[in-house]
Amino acid sequence: MLSHHIHVGQDTAYAKEMRKHEGLHSQYGPPGRPYQFREYPSMLYKPTRAKDSGEVTYEASEAADDRDRERLERCGFVHGGKGAALAALEKQEFELAELAANRAVTDQRMGEQARAEAVRVDDATIQHLPVIPEKNDRPDHMKGAKR
Repeated sequence: MLSHHIHVGQDTAYAKEMRKHEGLHSQYGPPGRPYQFREYPSMLYKPTRAKDSGEVTYEASEAADDRDRERLERCGFVHGGKGAALAALEKQEFELAELAANRAVTDQRMGEQARAEAVRVDDATIQHLPVIPEKNDRPDHMKGAKR
């Protein structure tokens, strides 16, 4: 298959004009203006680990400004490259493992009735819960009263 790119010699008048507008080395030659860092657009990555193989995959999205970046970060994307995204994923996995270990120790110390309730809550949810939500059996008029 043929390439549809037009190759321009670096000595042509066109290449010299194009270099004036470039901040980095390009097909036209060395840059004609100093490099200036621009924070946006910026690429953010959302890492996920495959359950079966453990392989990490990245979803990429581009932020055009601070608002886009904040929106993407709320959705689990990480700014700073794939290395930063992997570090964030590993930190999250460590925190979840620590919560699960704490939950296991707490389960060992529970009474039979509390353990049965924890099993009911776990069976009713899809994901592992590091903490069992407190059940309040009191009528509405007694919710603020002390036991």
